[in-house]
Amino acid sequence: MSEQNNSGSDRVVLNVDNLRIHYATPQGDVIAVSDISFELYEGETLGLVGESGCGKSTTAYGILQLVQPPGYIVHGSIEVEGTEVLDLTEEELRKFRWTRLSLIPQGAMNSLNPTMRVKNQIIDVIESHEGKANYESFKERLKVFLRKVRRPRRKESLRKYVGEWLRNLSVLLRYEPLKERIYDLFQQVGLPNRIFNMYPHELSGGMKQRVCIAMGVALHPTVVIADEATSALDVVVQRIVAQTLVEVKDEIGVSLIVIGHDMGLLAQIVDRIAVMYAGKIVEIAPVENVYANPLHPYTQLLIDSIPSIKERKPLKITEGITHDPRNPPSGCIFRLRCPFAWDHCALEEPSQITVEEKHEVACHLFDEQFEERRSNAFAAIANS
Repeated sequence: MSEQNNSGSDRVVLNVDNLRIHYATPQGDVIAVSDISFELYEGETLGLVGESGCGKSTTAYGILQLVQPPGYIVHGSIEVEGTEVLDLTEEELRKFRWTRLSLIPQGAMNSLNPTMRVKNQIIDVIESHEGKANYESFKERLKVFLRKVRRPRRKESLRKYVGEWLRNLSVLLRYEPLKERIYDLFQQVGLPNRIFNMYPHELSGGMKQRVCIAMGVALHPTVVIADEATSALDVVVQRIVAQTLVEVKDEIGVSLIVIGHDMGLLAQIVDRIAVMYAGKIVEIAPVENVYANPLHPYTQLLIDSIPSIKERKPLKITEGITHDPRNPPSGCIFRLRCPFAWDHCALEEPSQITVEEKHEVACHLFDEQFEERRSNAFAAIANS
């Protein structure tokens, strides 16, 4: 795996502030995303990690304004380079997606149209935003073709006549300049040109996922969101697809949000990690900090879940199950499963506390007034 692209840029290209998303049910609203805030910097790769149902994909679809009923955005702000996405009309959103905000969906097998060739699906993305510029050139080529259509000359060999006719036909039917543009996309994502005329069912899982990557970056968007792009692939293909993501991101200079479960894989491709639990971001930090010094108890449990190749260690499992998302507990969202919870955790919801540069955690243990309790908790971790 190639090294991470630590751009070091402080220019914010995506700012999500106080975003809240619900799903309406007869028994009450399910709180899928609960007042989360984060920033994405130019050229950065941000990992969004957490267990199933914690709100990762809903966050992505909320940013793209693709939350489907009964889901709806309660409030919040989503700015892409100063443009407030929530204020855009439907037509403005249609133009905004793919060109400024783009999605690499989860499950390429279900995302590609099985009745359309690969070339037509990519052409559809380009032409729906840039217009059918190729159509005019086709009409001009058709006029030229019709002018050149003639009867065979006397004593002219059939082979020569058919050869000329076929050459003229190939000029008429060529997909220039889109064909060369699509070939360039294939080269970027490591696909052979021969898949141009293929259907999705003729491709492997990894190839289909790379077609989705090619479509996602075809219009050079500012921000690309990869929603568990490697989850349905075996470990070898996962590595190839992850490597492709990193290389394409570096080549065209986009900012990338990678959603996933695999902490080991994310460690190799992201610059920062945001840890989500029950709709909230509980910790966000540079990837080195998260693995070397995880602060939130939930982050520590996620890190401990990664198998070690150096030693055999028991799997740490926290007590209890996630609460009913329609009725979250008072105070800290994780207190019902947290091994360090105490009375204060039920009284007040922890705010994001900045521990060091770009490292924030939502846990009462890191409030200055509870320093002694934090020391005792860390001592218990060291002795476990």
